[in-house]
Amino acid sequence: TELASFGISRFTWLVVPLWHGHYLLHPQSACAAYLRRRLAQGDDLAAHGLTHHWDEAPASRSFRDFVIARCYTARECEFLGLGSQEMRRKLERARTIMEEAGLCAQGFVAPAWIFPHSGYGILKALGYSTTENYTHIYALHDHQKIRAPVVTASSRTSLRAMLSCFVLPILEALYSNAPVVRVAIHPADLERPAIRRLMLRMVTNLSRQREAHTLQSWVKTVSS
Repeated sequence: TELASFGISRFTWLVVPLWHGHYLLHPQSACAAYLRRRLAQGDDLAAHGLTHHWDEAPASRSFRDFVIARCYTARECEFLGLGSQEMRRKLERARTIMEEAGLCAQGFVAPAWIFPHSGYGILKALGYSTTENYTHIYALHDHQKIRAPVVTASSRTSLRAMLSCFVLPILEALYSNAPVVRVAIHPADLERPAIRRLMLRMVTNLSRQREAHTLQSWVKTVSS
């Protein structure tokens, strides 16, 4: 409602169909029904992994992977260090669960934006048209790479939330002249009053000189 007052009424929802391996996106669930309504209203969806969770069991995982997973992402980096076979298995299952719930995702956004370029062929083969990382959006059908930095917060702990309150204004100033800026908001961000205020202020400022788009609607303007 608050974003709609700034003329922003359509969003890209990042969907995790089997959250942490325990919470299945069931076709009859309230969540699936809500997302279907949002799709009908013009929003779009992006698959956001299968579980969103990093499994540290494989012996092939490196010390670097361990540090990134534990210290940087708090193990919310599902595709870090995965081989192509396991990567494809997860992507296929995620797509199947979403399709069974009546949800078609054209885009894919990896948890923590960590996903190898070597996996882009798998995404394209599974029917995804777009993906992204921290700095760019990739149109997979014509191999376009478009610079579009993302601004996001981390609200997982009080310390991360406090740091986010310091970093968000810096990122807003840093990207103030960027032609395209993505804003990624987690549900938990809206439960932190300080981060909520900063996010709404940032969206207000950014929208003064830019047109709001979902991921797919914006890619269409670039590809047309």
